[in-house]
Amino acid sequence: MFADSNGAFIVLTVVILALLAKMHRELAGQGTWAAVGVLLVWGGAVGNLVDRIRTGAVTDFLDFYWRGWHWPAFNVADSAITVGVTLLFVQNLFKK
Repeated sequence: MFADSNGAFIVLTVVILALLAKMHRELAGQGTWAAVGVLLVWGGAVGNLVDRIRTGAVTDFLDFYWRGWHWPAFNVADSAITVGVTLLFVQNLFKK
């Protein structure tokens, strides 16, 4: 879909990693779920960044079908980012 945008995604990922590093203490101080969420987002972003630098694209290898229904392909890094953002959201939702 974004085959010619590899350079832009590399720059965007580095910017996001820098912002996460800057916000890490504040987010991690909000609780265990937030700390784990930040680490999962960080790890997933680094994993996708390594793929982009090494192969020029992110390799999606988990592809699920059920009857006529197809879930979009994804990888472990994408799962880590999704779970991490969900944990951050839940932590923020129930913050006192």
